Amino acid sequence: MLKLVVRTVLSLAMSALFVWLSLRHTDLRAVGAAMAAADPLRIALYLCVLLCIHLVRTVRWGILLEPLGHVGFKRLNSASAVGFMLLMLLPLRLGEFARPLLIARPPAGGGPQLRRSGALASIVVERIVDGIVIGLLGIVCLRMLGEHAAGKYVDFARSASLLVAGGFFALCLALVVAVLLQERALALAGRLLRPISPRMADRVSGMFDAFISAVHLGSGWKLLAFFALTALYWSLNAAGLGVLAPAFGITRLTPLMLLVILTIQVVGVMVPAGPGMVGTMQFFTQAGLSLFVADGFSARAAGFANTVWLLQLCEQVALGSIFLIAGHVSLRGLLGPSALRDESPAAAATP
Repeated sequence: MLKLVVRTVLSLAMSALFVWLSLRHTDLRAVGAAMAAADPLRIALYLCVLLCIHLVRTVRWGILLEPLGHVGFKRLNSASAVGFMLLMLLPLRLGEFARPLLIARPPAGGGPQLRRSGALASIVVERIVDGIVIGLLGIVCLRMLGEHAAGKYVDFARSASLLVAGGFFALCLALVVAVLLQERALALAGRLLRPISPRMADRVSGMFDAFISAVHLGSGWKLLAFFALTALYWSLNAAGLGVLAPAFGITRLTPLMLLVILTIQVVGVMVPAGPGMVGTMQFFTQAGLSLFVADGFSARAAGFANTVWLLQLCEQVALGSIFLIAGHVSLRGLLGPSALRDESPAAAATP
């Protein structure tokens, strides 16, 4: 309990820091006025883009889960909506665990029961692919833009893109090696943990074994569909920023510029912060915007960044709440002490 309190306080402090960095040179009343004066049509269009993003993200996740057993769209959509709602609401990105735990629960209307290790593996694969893609987008787009990207955060943008691409590529390589050399990887994990606690070594080795066995990206047309949906997913995210920006008088942003702004925004929300990713999303959206707009930290830029954050938060919370109220998903016992323990192979054999 004490650890949770400490972590929550630290996450709130992190959010407070980035909120201050985002708004320190602006008048809060001017920011509010910019948000109130934004074109409602463009706000509505951005919400439609967010709904499309949700659907693409959900269908793409279903492809990763397919090797574990076919999951109906209703069940998949419910777990996705509530899982991403919890990702927005819980501090320190603790909501990352919600989706695999929700989708692995015994389905009320029939269908295969997925192992938690397999569901968690799908999230890890998804995050690694997205991390590599977003890092490469930043590297390539910044190089193509050349001198068109300027400002004090340009070096940070280049370094962050390299770091994210390199870091997630290293994770990908480690995962591939672990899958190809599964027995050796398990033996190494056991040797490292056994001197500390034999019981812990056995338990972690079992979980690690189940996790590695469940790693799967798909094959054939499903693999192509996954990468096509990944390209569509990130394109929609960048297009959404392009739809909303003119509502705040921010124009002349090319597709390459929008992809760079998106890259910096995504890198920023990787920083563990308070609930709703408050502070990190606003500051890093403005930091990316400042590479191409002279007044990237002005009231209108802050209004744009806060509107992006607010609409994403409201859309995800609304979707998750709909499925909770309709009774498609229950949060009972989701964060209990046994939440991350995998089922026995006999009880939840992979189809």
